Amino acid sequence: MQGIDNREHRNLLDVFYKYEQMSVIDKNNVTSEEYSKIQKDMEELAALYNNFKFLLAELKKCAKDYELKKKSTRSMLHKRIRLLVAKLQKRNVTV
Repeated sequence: MQGIDNREHRNLLDVFYKYEQMSVIDKNNVTSEEYSKIQKDMEELAALYNNFKFLLAELKKCAKDYELKKKSTRSMLHKRIRLLVAKLQKRNVTV
């Protein structure tokens, strides 16, 4: 799975803020339609980035929970198998 580079996202935000500052100074070279489109796209990117971070945190939590459950289940299984093997060996049953 490919992630979203945090540094690249921050750099893009910095470029956008610089663009905003420059466009305020020179309003003649930037159309309101152009500016609105860029601003809308940046808002969408920020929302997607925040959603990605949220989902990534959820995925990490899920993976951690899975590993803990796997460890405890494996431990119980091995314990029960050892007990069963000992009982079966007392009865001379081969497994």
